[in-house]
Amino acid sequence: MSARSALAGLSLLAGLLGSGADARAQGNAPSPPLELKRTVDAFAGHWALTGIDTEPGAQPVQLKLTLDCKRSALGAAASCELAERRPGAAPLEATSVIAYSPEEHVVRWMEVWSRGESHDHHGVWKGDAIVFAPLAYTVAGKPATERLEVEFPSPGELRLRSVTETPAGKSILDCSGKRAGSR
Repeated sequence: MSARSALAGLSLLAGLLGSGADARAQGNAPSPPLELKRTVDAFAGHWALTGIDTEPGAQPVQLKLTLDCKRSALGAAASCELAERRPGAAPLEATSVIAYSPEEHVVRWMEVWSRGESHDHHGVWKGDAIVFAPLAYTVAGKPATERLEVEFPSPGELRLRSVTETPAGKSILDCSGKRAGSR
């Protein structure tokens, strides 16, 4: 690429970025879709959850989760930290970004777990719940499919249900709780 072509490309990019900033500053940018705000508002806050994890061939185990989500990307996403504690097991943590994608018309929940897994869930709002499409991935060299649903039955309440099918059977995580400050 010649220096002239590179300069022209940078000028075009600067113009496009500048015009977007000008439109936003003047209030001419289109309003974000309601689903974007709804998604961020639904997750924002500190959540204390309790639940049961049932693994194939094992007794159900009670666990505690915290989910701390803050608004990020100027309110376009929720950036979340999840921490799980259960008796007799090492702590487990995840970092997530949750947002509504206006172009795709889906809620995206992208997460990275401390045990090395990365997931990119895609879902849609159905009433007071986000129902995610089945997510196929590999864990410990074996195929797995997770079905995830997050429900907000009332303001300040959250229920999360994950069912993961593997060759060994079904792992079921079912937990619920309240946002701090909710009654």
